[in-house]
Amino acid sequence: MHPLTVSTVIPVYNNGPYIAAAIDSVLAQTRLPDEIVVIDDGSTDETAAAVRPYLNRIRYIYQENRGEPAARNRGIQVSTSAYIAFLDGDDLWVPNKLELQLEYLKQHRVCALVYSDMNTFDENGTIDASVKERFKMQLPSGRMFVDLLKRPIFGSGTVVVRRDCFKQLGGFDEELLVGSDYEMWLRIAREFEIGAVDRPLLKYRYHPAMSTCGTGVKMCNGVPWEVVVVTKMLKLHPNAVAEVGEHVLHRRIAKSYADMARRYFRGNEYKGARRLLLAAVKQWPLNPRYWAFYATTFLRPSQITAGRSFYRQIRAQIMSVERSLSGLDAKG
Repeated sequence: MHPLTVSTVIPVYNNGPYIAAAIDSVLAQTRLPDEIVVIDDGSTDETAAAVRPYLNRIRYIYQENRGEPAARNRGIQVSTSAYIAFLDGDDLWVPNKLELQLEYLKQHRVCALVYSDMNTFDENGTIDASVKERFKMQLPSGRMFVDLLKRPIFGSGTVVVRRDCFKQLGGFDEELLVGSDYEMWLRIAREFEIGAVDRPLLKYRYHPAMSTCGTGVKMCNGVPWEVVVVTKMLKLHPNAVAEVGEHVLHRRIAKSYADMARRYFRGNEYKGARRLLLAAVKQWPLNPRYWAFYATTFLRPSQITAGRSFYRQIRAQIMSVERSLSGLDAKG
């Protein structure tokens, strides 16, 4: 039976303005971790100075920049506890995060990993009080490889995972600079049971310098990172096609292409959006919305701007009517 010791691993790269708050959120836990390991992946900002006041309470390791998965792997290698909890250097834990998840693991020893809901925020305050509620999703548990292959369900900062998983399956794929965490959780989900604490235990920060900003970083050789990860999983586990359903996988891949196309479109990169939409309709040829979106990319910029303005006006009117109706229902 695994002892319930836990190491917090914080990979950080140029998170100088945020890393102190991240460490403070760990030190404020009602159940403190047995150790805190900060892996600085070659930061060139004030990260080292921001960490300095905590050196008597954490283990700080600096390495040349190799990417987030390499930093996580280094943290796994140097940490010593039976369980590892990851936190990115710009996010925060709520105070009882570790307490609740370790209690869950104590009661569900068969689980190799436990995750949770999370909320999102920026400099102006809370964006989503619950990502689960925003996307109207449930938090599955047990053998959940199929559920997880259909869509990413949880973030790395919500996870507490048993060290043995990495001994058996290897570490994060260092060739995947984006999506390596999703790929790792899929490998774990294929082999082990996973548990969930149905509460937002992570505060996920949005800010301009975050590593997942921009369209370029979300692409791998011209392909959306989710498509790369899903394709890799299907090569490793060909039986997953029958388990998930071929049509479901085609639509799942199509959605990844279409979602990335929207990012390009919002950035006025219409040629890139068009290319991604062609890949989407190749996977899901009977989706009329993708074809309509594809046609939109051929409009002149002035026409696109006018269309966006019209859409915002209509959306505002619809929301106003919905609020009015909601008020009438409340009075009734």
